[in-house]
Amino acid sequence: MAEPLKREAADTNTNTHVHDLFHEDAQGGRQSSQPWWRIKLFVWEPVLFGTWDGVFTTCMINIFGVVLFLRTGYLVGNTGVLLGMFLVSLVVLVALVAVMSGIGVCEQCGVGSGGIYSMISIVLGGRVGGTVGLLYVFGQCVAGAMYITGFSESVAELLGLQSQWAVRGMSAVVLLALLGINLAGVKWIVRLQLLLLAVLAVSTLDFVIGTFTHLDPENGFIGYSAGLLSSNTMPDYTTGETFFTVFGVFFPAATGVMAGFNMSSDLQRPEHNIPVGTLAAVFTSWFLYLVFVFLLGAICTREALHYDFLIAEKVSLVGFLFLLGLYISSLASCMGGLYGAPRILQCIAQERVIPALAFLGRGVAKSYDPLLPHNCPRTHSHGDVLTPATPAAVSDLSQWAGMRPQTSWPKSKLQNKRRKGDGQGPAPLCALEARQAHSSAP
Repeated sequence: MAEPLKREAADTNTNTHVHDLFHEDAQGGRQSSQPWWRIKLFVWEPVLFGTWDGVFTTCMINIFGVVLFLRTGYLVGNTGVLLGMFLVSLVVLVALVAVMSGIGVCEQCGVGSGGIYSMISIVLGGRVGGTVGLLYVFGQCVAGAMYITGFSESVAELLGLQSQWAVRGMSAVVLLALLGINLAGVKWIVRLQLLLLAVLAVSTLDFVIGTFTHLDPENGFIGYSAGLLSSNTMPDYTTGETFFTVFGVFFPAATGVMAGFNMSSDLQRPEHNIPVGTLAAVFTSWFLYLVFVFLLGAICTREALHYDFLIAEKVSLVGFLFLLGLYISSLASCMGGLYGAPRILQCIAQERVIPALAFLGRGVAKSYDPLLPHNCPRTHSHGDVLTPATPAAVSDLSQWAGMRPQTSWPKSKLQNKRRKGDGQGPAPLCALEARQAHSSAP
């Protein structure tokens, strides 16, 4: 089975003229002679990516997310530095088992354009693969709704907007903007991911530099101290917290490791790009997680780690850059879902696992993006519009039902005080953190 898949991929690459990420930039002489309004923003030709611009960037964007920025201090405060490093390593190990299984299937049997769905179908059959694939697509849609609504509520809190319609409007604008990037072509998605990854790198560097350049004793940031590191080494759980509750809060930090597999249809050599890029992203993230855990345990008091979820923002040299990385990670994770889910849905439809969804298997132009190719091929879409429609519906329902999107809800006295003093019921997690940062800003 592996040979036909590889032969088919080779034939596709031979018969189709493909480009790399910066092909148009290399052709700068020809394109510079055209006026700016005639430059094509929508990319309909196939664009294939490699290990670092395709797989590594996508995985890092999805792994390096909100949990790292908001919950690492909570992790260290409860488990201590030593057990915290063990917990992080255990989370990465669980994710690594799934990654190695996927790599084994990818190398032995090949991987189709459906990414995770294709691999599950090869191993367990089309019916099981289709069921899991649909659940995965729906999960990506719901997660996207949570990310977008949390982002919008946080920004609304910072701007002093109390109306729910302001949150809904902001969510719709963000969703349409991300949809527009997806419709413009995978080339623009990867280019934006490279930019977002650079912002996340700057945010991380800002945090590391901040540990050496200033202090904030009033908020529990007292600087490097051997005695402080020693006192923060062992666990000290707050009421209601155990190792497993902390593990449950931090585990979502590693759930984006499979994002690179969904890039399979846009890679030059999937059987090589996916293993190298994914493993590099996993081990890089693991190292950065350990750095965050060690540094916070060496410079912050236990009380601050327990009750201040934005302690890392106070440690950062420029708090704005840290918050920017926090927001960017939310949008990047949502954008990854908007990219991968339509392609999985398209692959399920093409194999007619569910006959009623066969119309979603159509693609457009040479790149065969999941767009409707009839009548108005470049303005209407099926997969790429149906998928964002679900986050929009879930986001709207969450507002009406009073459900609040949240990364996780660790119980703490400080958070409970905030909830009771708010007078409006439970506030969303991201909004609480943003409000705290805004109130503490000079």
